[in-house]
Amino acid sequence: MASRRSRFVFVGVVVLLVASLWRSAAVEREKHRLAAEYDTAQETLGQLNAELIKAHGTIDQQAGDLTSLHKDLQSVQERLDETMTSLASLQREHEQLRQHDTSVSAQLNSVQAEKQQLEAKLSSIKELKLAIQDIKRKMRDERLATWRSRIQTAKAADQQRLASGNHGFVVREGFPTLGTNPRLHVRVLEPEPK
Repeated sequence: MASRRSRFVFVGVVVLLVASLWRSAAVEREKHRLAAEYDTAQETLGQLNAELIKAHGTIDQQAGDLTSLHKDLQSVQERLDETMTSLASLQREHEQLRQHDTSVSAQLNSVQAEKQQLEAKLSSIKELKLAIQDIKRKMRDERLATWRSRIQTAKAADQQRLASGNHGFVVREGFPTLGTNPRLHVRVLEPEPK
């Protein structure tokens, strides 16, 4: 009777452990359910340990069954340890995913707030006109700065050429002779008195 009971306990332990191992494979999708089942398995394991302590006196009489039961219990304990390790790993991954999700949610919220601000600006005709005027002013300022820069560059080049003088060169057929070969030299005659 005690042997049958221990076998039923053993079969119950094995069935519970197989179910626990099967559920650990789907723990990422059903982590909340797994936590509840893990608590249930711990309670069941506590109950089984209590029953094991009760049945320990009877098992002492059957040395062969005791050795077999210890091996099975060690196997079950190893599987339970593996399940605990897997669960801890999955909990770490879950925490990392939760932190990433929090970061992405914060970014999404800031983007949505910025989008709402832009929509509010664009929905207001008055603000849209002001934005257009601001953009036109910026474009005009950029063109003016470019034009002033070109003028300054041309002015500096003109002043440099003016400072070097014309060295007696003339304009010939509408083109300057500056920098052309052969260079034409012009003699300036003094005006004759009348």
